[in-house]
Amino acid sequence: MGYVVKTALTSLSVALLLSSSAAKAEDMDVDALKAVLDEKFAEKGVHEQTPGCSVGVIKDGAYILNQSYGAANLEHGIPLSSKGIFRTGSLSKQFTAMAIALLAEDGKLDLDADIHTYLPDVMDYGHKVTVRQMVYHVSGIPDYEPGLEALKTADGKDLRLGNQDYLTIDEFYQRAKNIPLFATPETKWAYSNTAYFLLSQVVKKVSGMTLRQYADINIFNPLGMTKTFFNDDVNDIVPDRVDGYWRLEDGTYKIYMTNLSWVGDGGVYTSMDDFIKWDQNWYDNKLGRDPKALMGLVLNPYDMDVGDGRKYAFGVFVGEHKGYQRINHTGSWVGFTTYYTRYPDLNLSLVSFCNSNQATPRITMQLENYMIDSIKGDQ
Repeated sequence: MGYVVKTALTSLSVALLLSSSAAKAEDMDVDALKAVLDEKFAEKGVHEQTPGCSVGVIKDGAYILNQSYGAANLEHGIPLSSKGIFRTGSLSKQFTAMAIALLAEDGKLDLDADIHTYLPDVMDYGHKVTVRQMVYHVSGIPDYEPGLEALKTADGKDLRLGNQDYLTIDEFYQRAKNIPLFATPETKWAYSNTAYFLLSQVVKKVSGMTLRQYADINIFNPLGMTKTFFNDDVNDIVPDRVDGYWRLEDGTYKIYMTNLSWVGDGGVYTSMDDFIKWDQNWYDNKLGRDPKALMGLVLNPYDMDVGDGRKYAFGVFVGEHKGYQRINHTGSWVGFTTYYTRYPDLNLSLVSFCNSNQATPRITMQLENYMIDSIKGDQ
């Protein structure tokens, strides 16, 4: 099987020849793309009775491939489709960061103000910690992990962040606001879900709306993203919701959702049909008072290498891959893994939403590499 897959991928590199780096969608052999995905997901054991992934390839403003593999719900045999609503994990951070950027543009918050300006009940960190530092993950606020002293259940036990334990949003805030710094601000880049959750509380404080409400009015509705929202109540009825699963060692699956409703670090639910509207807004921004300046802000990374030559901007990694600028982010939470990567110079994006720990975006990452290799090979 390994030899067959290698042959298929090699043939893809030939089949995807493009006339130039600005090639049109019709120049791509979409059948070859689909054939590779079909084979790779079959090799992974994904079929109509297992969880799987929805995969999208966006070229020149449209999906040239929008394919789903596996089931959205195993109990009722509902297949995945482009309208399925996935939990996206940390892909949500770019929406949280956009909300912060919009509020800054409106003059409702100062990115360089101390966090206590907006959340005065947060513990005394002993250093000035700014909103901008929190967006860039250089605030020194640590990521939350089971066992951290501040993260306890109501009965004083270590909080488990899956679906075992429960805290309300306010109960979690009371804990998160008392987690001390692990480093002096701007001395170290360290990914912090805690900081992004606290940013959701900043949005609430300065706008008078929850992050869900603010994003609906100022991000999702203007872009026509009618199926996308921050889910701050996981008990809401969500039509076309995709269930998350965990694959056990014996090959069977368990439902793996969450009963925790805080957002900011994650929490955005969306579909493949809706997500393309967000992707295209990066090229023709419809948000904010000054769309061009707003995009300049959110795509301007902090000047610190975070690995592989990448830097972190407003909820996205900015770097270079195979000679082209790449902007991307991954997400993972309970039974969901997600991936979004964009090549602005090529007007090309790839998106994966998966609903188990077994079916991961790695296949899409492989497809991405072969597509870029093909583009480079034709220049």
